[in-house]
Amino acid sequence: MAKRKYRAQGSGYYPHGSMLEGGYKDRLGAKLNTLQEYMKNRAEYVSVAMDIRLPIAYGTVVKIPEIEDDYQQTIEFRVVDTGDAFTGKGYTRIDICTANREESKDPTINGPLTLIFDD
Repeated sequence: MAKRKYRAQGSGYYPHGSMLEGGYKDRLGAKLNTLQEYMKNRAEYVSVAMDIRLPIAYGTVVKIPEIEDDYQQTIEFRVVDTGDAFTGKGYTRIDICTANREESKDPTINGPLTLIFDD
């Protein structure tokens, strides 16, 4: 299976009712799943947001080695959300769903990240 790799700037967001954070649900109305819920086995994947214009389907799995290295385990990230800040950014930006504001400031999440998509 072929793999496509991209470099992206990461950022963190969290379920919250503010306009900046975008609410509690993903772009199709499903509950957002945080990295911390996933690590406690309370979610089957971690929600991430990317450019809605990308040619990738809702729920596409993306591997992010830098975050997996931090947590020393395989983590399933799925592209299920978007936001105005990502429109037109292509594969250069990704937003990782975290439990709260403090967790969203994680330096790895907010750094340069490798995105790996299987074809």
